[in-house]
Amino acid sequence: MTWMLIVLGVAVVISPLMWLRQSPRQKLITELRRSAGSAGLQVSLYGRPDARDEETRLECVCYRMPWLDDDCRQNWVLHRFSSRGWDSSCPGWLWTINQAAPEWDAILADQMDDFPAGVSALVATAAGIGVIWNERDDDADLVKIVDNLKKFQRQAKEICR
Repeated sequence: MTWMLIVLGVAVVISPLMWLRQSPRQKLITELRRSAGSAGLQVSLYGRPDARDEETRLECVCYRMPWLDDDCRQNWVLHRFSSRGWDSSCPGWLWTINQAAPEWDAILADQMDDFPAGVSALVATAAGIGVIWNERDDDADLVKIVDNLKKFQRQAKEICR
């Protein structure tokens, strides 16, 4: 009987510790975010790309590349999240907040199809250019995102001269 009480006591002590273990999905997200940080991306929570002004919940994840030039501050969102917004030159994508300057049209039309299916928006803010991503994919899709954001970052440096 004493042994049963000891085993039960140990089980009671160990069981809460098992809840602290990461699930496979949590491990994947941790690795993706660590890899993104190593590639120079900032990962942060972000509001829905089509959110109205009064909707302030942070329910999406934004992978953002800072601008190379401080003079190149943009403020626009191109998304395929919902039907809210107005048409863009990229099929299936809509503008919200503002529309990018016409100098961006060529690179946007060229690069938007290169993003993984899990990317629902391209966001340009004062902090940089980023994507809203569902993080359901693997490192290969993160590499595509990094490559595309670096292209946008370099293009912005040329546009803002």
